[in-house]
Amino acid sequence: MVRSSFNQLDLKIEEVIVHTDQDGVFTGHRWLRETVLRDSVRASYSEDGAKGNVYMESFFGRFKEENRSILWEQEDLHSLWEVVKSRVRYYNRERRHSALGYKSPIKYLNEKGKIPSRYASEN
Repeated sequence: MVRSSFNQLDLKIEEVIVHTDQDGVFTGHRWLRETVLRDSVRASYSEDGAKGNVYMESFFGRFKEENRSILWEQEDLHSLWEVVKSRVRYYNRERRHSALGYKSPIKYLNEKGKIPSRYASEN
């Protein structure tokens, strides 16, 4: 399905990094042979599963839960992509985070002087 979607969008699968669990499905010979080797996909694995990447696992868990209904409403990959981009933009630029003193990540980083210059004008 990924190959088909990438072909429809004129994207090159060898330009992506696929991050997966260390579940046997993603470390088995068939997965490696048919996906990683055949399509030149770069695979990324956490060293100790979700425990090695708790921040991203936590983010994606919350992201999927908070946006479940809107994600399921999308009828095609392009619409889904646009919703994900919009929601990530909202999450980083507008949504206030209690761990950041009820500021958006962009505002928090800007106040700390740590925001990349390419984002400074997008506040």
